[in-house]
Amino acid sequence: MVGQISVLHIADKFGVRGSSVHGVSRLFSWWLPRFDHDRYDVRLVGLRQADDACANLQQQGIEVISLNKGKFDFSTVAAIVRLVKRYDAKILHLHGYGASNFGRIAAKIARVKTIIHEHFVDPAMPRYQIPFDFGLAPFTDYGIAVSASVKKFMVKERFLPTQKVEVIFNGAPLGDFQPVLEIERLAQEKRKWGIPEDCPVLGSIGRLDEQKGNRYLLQAAANLLKKGLKFKLMIIGDGPYMEQLQAQCRELAIDNDVVFTGYQSDIPLLQSLLTIQVFPSLWEGTPLTLFEAMAMARPIVATPVDGLGEVLRDGHNGRLVPARDAGALADALEEVLTDKEKRFQLGEQAKCDSKKFDIQGTVNRIQRVYDGLLVS
Repeated sequence: MVGQISVLHIADKFGVRGSSVHGVSRLFSWWLPRFDHDRYDVRLVGLRQADDACANLQQQGIEVISLNKGKFDFSTVAAIVRLVKRYDAKILHLHGYGASNFGRIAAKIARVKTIIHEHFVDPAMPRYQIPFDFGLAPFTDYGIAVSASVKKFMVKERFLPTQKVEVIFNGAPLGDFQPVLEIERLAQEKRKWGIPEDCPVLGSIGRLDEQKGNRYLLQAAANLLKKGLKFKLMIIGDGPYMEQLQAQCRELAIDNDVVFTGYQSDIPLLQSLLTIQVFPSLWEGTPLTLFEAMAMARPIVATPVDGLGEVLRDGHNGRLVPARDAGALADALEEVLTDKEKRFQLGEQAKCDSKKFDIQGTVNRIQRVYDGLLVS
């Protein structure tokens, strides 16, 4: 290869309604600066109007091209073809149903390569997507799945040949996620949220919606508080389920024991407060906060859904419990909360295992995919 190769990352959108930051937009903020810019000219394209997550990316110095197209606007195809010509793009790296549909049609017209990158197992994939995926599968050069379960979803539900789909786990910039050790800073942060200095803290970090399973965490917390355990629960993040979860706290009479922080930018500081980090998810790809928690040596209690169950091993680098089971979740939290030695062992093993998931390794593997497509 001589000179830069132009790659367009195309996503439907960068944020989710009611949430300030979405995992895929965080990935872009980590990926784009880490590509080899001597070899690749990587640009970011959004099909919809610019949103808050798009603005957040631009504040980090990442240019976003917004096409301002509607969900079913077929003029999107022509707009993508124009971008391919403008930037002499060789690869369209597609994220989301709209991007994969319009992008594959545009790639066929422009005679460029396509990659579909799937970020989660979608239990509610729209029915209209089925004929698109069936018809466009022959025009898909490669697929990237963020976990083995996501690969199965891409093969079974999105009609991609198994030999064309590679599992590349997400990661995190591990060096950015180190525990805060300054005692006064931690004490000040606890005071900010009304948490007594010697009080254990359970915490969940992420978008507040059905997928993340926080209603089961609240029920588990209520069970433990009834047994007399003392702790505070931090729900860190925002999203469309915020008011519903707050109402559940009032119904369970635990609103004085639960802190809703809303969106927060300094995640390592908040993670440093957590005695245990909890992932009560109902379905997933592989959540980015998992790799952050592992790098921070947080003891983890999680459900084994999708990528969570592929990265975590029960009793080794985390505790795994069935999804939608508040009783089992409460039992595991009590076990870890009351056993300091177990917390230390789980956290240290998670930190050791996190070294396999540095974000630069993810980017390097994506670049190898590009290299393979360009010589095929």
